[in-house]
Amino acid sequence: MRYILLRICWLFLLLLQAMIFSSCRVNYLPGVKPGEWYIAEDADVAMRFDEPGSGEYVNIDRAVATPQSLRVRKWFNSYRFRLEGVPNIRGRMLAGDEHFLISSRRLGDVEFRKYTPVFLPEPPFRYREPITNTIEINETVYGYAPGYYTSKTIEKRDNKSYWQVLFDVAEGVVRNIRRNELPMEMDIYQPADDTLSFRPLIVLLHAGAFIAGDKRDELVSSLAQDYARKGFVVASVNYRLGYVFLPGRYSNLERAMYSAVQDVRAALRYLSFHHQEYRIDPDMIFLAGHSAGGILSLKTSLMEEEDVWPSARGSLLRLQPDLECLDCSTNDLYGPFTIQAVVNMWGAVDNLELFKPGLRLPILSIHGDQDQVVPYGHDFPFGNVSTLVSAFFSRKIHGSASIDERARRLGLDHTLYTFEGWGHEPHFDDEHVLIPENCQVIHDEVLAFFNQQLSAPPEEFFGPLIVSADDPVADYYFMPDDRYNSYKFQCDQCLVLSHTPHSARIVWLAGEKGYELRIAGFGRHGQVYLENVPVEIR
Repeated sequence: MRYILLRICWLFLLLLQAMIFSSCRVNYLPGVKPGEWYIAEDADVAMRFDEPGSGEYVNIDRAVATPQSLRVRKWFNSYRFRLEGVPNIRGRMLAGDEHFLISSRRLGDVEFRKYTPVFLPEPPFRYREPITNTIEINETVYGYAPGYYTSKTIEKRDNKSYWQVLFDVAEGVVRNIRRNELPMEMDIYQPADDTLSFRPLIVLLHAGAFIAGDKRDELVSSLAQDYARKGFVVASVNYRLGYVFLPGRYSNLERAMYSAVQDVRAALRYLSFHHQEYRIDPDMIFLAGHSAGGILSLKTSLMEEEDVWPSARGSLLRLQPDLECLDCSTNDLYGPFTIQAVVNMWGAVDNLELFKPGLRLPILSIHGDQDQVVPYGHDFPFGNVSTLVSAFFSRKIHGSASIDERARRLGLDHTLYTFEGWGHEPHFDDEHVLIPENCQVIHDEVLAFFNQQLSAPPEEFFGPLIVSADDPVADYYFMPDDRYNSYKFQCDQCLVLSHTPHSARIVWLAGEKGYELRIAGFGRHGQVYLENVPVEIR
């Protein structure tokens, strides 16, 4: 009998032990996904489970946290999270959507929310890569003005050089000159089916020595189409052309250039006035042109009323009317605008004083250092013909190298890209065949320059770039900036505890290598600013 009672007691103890061990084993945690972090900010702890019963945790009350081992045990309906060095968390576990709750007598309800890493945007990025393969091109009249003509295309060059073509055109101008009231036209390129309502505008100006050219010349058309595919609105503008070649009559060329400046400004006013229709930002305008268009880009951006040539004011003796103020021609629309950057492709200025101390206008110049049509330095134009001939109708001008020297002396924002060994129109060879490599360089340099202005780094960024376990939780933030609406912060070796449009609170995880904070800024024009900031853990 005694033996039987001992056997029963022994079996009862074995059964009780089995029940105890089975109750401690955790095979399932409701609502919890292995490999994911769960954060309880009220308890200053984050957990990650490798399997239902084990994982790791970190304290999140300091800038740097060292992962510690985690064990989970269950007693009937109660779970116990065993944490090394800190009080355990024990209570009933309730699962929810992307979170779970521990109802603890000691701590109350402790909520663990599933940590969702921030994902930064991926290409294609607007203004850098194509966002569409289809563009819309619309021609519009932006005003009317008295002049000789607004377009004179060069259908065939044969084997003539650039200056020979221009002088052939000029000869025809002298024979057929007559001023009329002219409709001023421009082509507007846009990405098809684009929904963004606030886009930067690029205005392109063609070449032709102010006697020839058209808004659809090869370089302008190619750039306009490609930049529109990348999300820009692009306007290619025709302006008044033609003047009479007379020895010593510099005023004729000056007046032609001034009328062209008036036209471009009128086009800008038109685009600003209709900015809602074209969905552009009139305060984010980029101006670019090549040869005469480069000269015109610089003049339009830099010339103020006090810089206007006296010849533009007219002469009774020469029967030349007063051309009036910069904004007194072609249309009477009111449309304020701001030119944010200028690209001068193998152009020049007649007066370096246009570059005034304190000028805050980024300028990119692209020029061949063997250019004899528009000098790279300071000389007469068309020097490959004869300086005596060009001196009849023009003064010496300052090309891109002279501009760069002046800008560096004044500390202005000027970038010079030199096509070494190349002459005028470096995108064409001597047979007037496009050179793909040089065309690509021009395209890429101009695009990168515009993107530098659009996606420039924010002015003020704050946050510790050297952190240790003794530091408080790291706060990273940007001061409000007109260019960027919001930011995202991402890192592989951290937990982003909270995120606002301009800030993030971050705990870095010790024991990793190569710490860096990746930042994306989202601009009001749809542009994306990206930067990787290294962080040192001590």
